[in-house]
Amino acid sequence: MNRLYLLGDSTCADKKREARPETGWGEVISDYITPGWVVVNCAFNGYSTVSCLKSGTFSSVLLSLKEGDSVIIQFGHNDEKTDERGTDPWGSYIANLVYMAGKIREKKAKVYFVTSVPRRIFSEGRLKDTHGDYIAAMKAAGHQASVPVLDITIPLMEDILLLGDDESRKYFMNFDKGIYPNYMDGDDDNTHLRPEGAKWVASRIVSELSRLENKPDFIE
Repeated sequence: MNRLYLLGDSTCADKKREARPETGWGEVISDYITPGWVVVNCAFNGYSTVSCLKSGTFSSVLLSLKEGDSVIIQFGHNDEKTDERGTDPWGSYIANLVYMAGKIREKKAKVYFVTSVPRRIFSEGRLKDTHGDYIAAMKAAGHQASVPVLDITIPLMEDILLLGDDESRKYFMNFDKGIYPNYMDGDDDNTHLRPEGAKWVASRIVSELSRLENKPDFIE
């Protein structure tokens, strides 16, 4: 039985009960892939490419990888940070992605890069791009490592714009008070996803994967 490993940040990670309704897209992607594949979600809150490497998470995945397995890598949200998690988009960020891709391929597994989930931040009716050079840098890393890069950032931004400021709240942890027991005062989080948002992102990732010339084995 083949496995699909996920390496990423909080937008992908499994969530604890006390964080619900927050949901990572990695928790629902199994609903969209070929039956028989096992999803192993190794994404964690706060992770960047640096965190993934230094924590030992990447090494653990490498030890478990078998020929025929696949890995999806999605970072960027925390590589932008100015603390110890941060990377230079045109330096260490690319280097880390290329390194991980090379090691995965040594195990005869397949690897795919996925760009970041956009933040839902409107300014004067326009959606702000908060990821700077990290989207373009991931594409450059993919070119350098000969890895398919799925740009979901732009299509998801288009979806948010089409829905508008108010309607697009349903995808994010942005809601009024009194709706969810864990957030009786409401929440104003425009980064993390509710179940509807996790399904929205997962379905977009699978849609983009299905368009690849060499479609992954885990996509019907």
